[in-house]
Amino acid sequence: MNWFCILMLLGSYWAVSLNPRDTQGQRLLTIPIDIEIPVAPTPVKANGKMHVLYELHLTNFRGSNLEITRVEVLNDASNGLVLASYTDSELTGRLGRPGAPSNLPDKRVIAGGMRAVIYLEIVFDRPSDIPSALHHQLWFKSTDSATPDDFVSGGRVLIRSTVPPVIHSPLRGEGWVALSGMSNTSGHRRTIVVVNGKARIAQRFATDWVRIGPDGLAFRGDPAKNTSFSAYGTDVHAATNGTVVSVKDGVPENDPTSDKKAVPITVESAPGNYVIIDMGNGYFSLYAHLKTNSIRVKVGDRVKVGQVLALLGNSGNSDSPHLHFHICDSNSPLGAEGRPYVFDFFEMQGVLPSKKLLVEGGWRQQPRSAVDNRRREIPIENAIVRFP
Repeated sequence: MNWFCILMLLGSYWAVSLNPRDTQGQRLLTIPIDIEIPVAPTPVKANGKMHVLYELHLTNFRGSNLEITRVEVLNDASNGLVLASYTDSELTGRLGRPGAPSNLPDKRVIAGGMRAVIYLEIVFDRPSDIPSALHHQLWFKSTDSATPDDFVSGGRVLIRSTVPPVIHSPLRGEGWVALSGMSNTSGHRRTIVVVNGKARIAQRFATDWVRIGPDGLAFRGDPAKNTSFSAYGTDVHAATNGTVVSVKDGVPENDPTSDKKAVPITVESAPGNYVIIDMGNGYFSLYAHLKTNSIRVKVGDRVKVGQVLALLGNSGNSDSPHLHFHICDSNSPLGAEGRPYVFDFFEMQGVLPSKKLLVEGGWRQQPRSAVDNRRREIPIENAIVRFP
């Protein structure tokens, strides 16, 4: 047998039979899953606790299916203290499958060459409880063989020590509902958009602000008219000082009762009429779906906190009058990464238990023994608040 054949046999042996170990004799973890964390998380306070939101992107480099069966989040500096563990339905509920068919029988099964995204939110009681870094252990099994479960350890991520910017509210008064606000399950949180060759979540901490009247309803009268809605035409204020860096106006508004939008919805048209303000220090605030021809500022204007920018409307990818507001790291409505922020002050009036109450029955505030004032927090999803 010549040397070439011997080398080929040895190569085959190494590829399929060897249980590889590193130079210290530790078993190497060779499951062909690439783990990426695109954005390091910044803790933010909400509902009295500290929330750390980020994503694990998993790509299967094997030619066959792999099923993820368990995910553990560990404190990187405390000898493997497990902070959270997910299996079964808890794991499935945190999984997104970009590019895969919407009717997947099991989102945990990742086909060869495909990607899964795990949306994570780790909650801590106090800022002092938050570790400086996290790492992860993920268990997999092959769906086309009898190979037992194996795991991969990785995905180390530093937690940013940056304090989220403190802003004023872009709205005034009571009855404001934080639809699709900060949570791990909202539509904003789960929307990945690819812009200029990069997948991003610009809306990671976005909120759609709608308003209810004294009757607890979002509108009264003809729902086909934007003017029937409590929020419509409300002043939208600058939440911070800054410089206007982008403005779009002239997009017609939608009929709230129609499935057809006034303009075809694309990445460019989705925000409708909008204003972007450069807040400084790498932060940009977006005010979207504004009323047509109501914008009072132009690119280059210096604005001060509280200044009226425009009126609240129903333009772009919007079903009814509301203000879409978020903060991100670039002068782009969707080609950016969403960053957390906190309001200097707001009053919690309650939490909307069902969106149906906005149009049927109405929300009723429960009696309280004391006013629930919140300082330097971001409202949770469906919170109902009063802004000064």
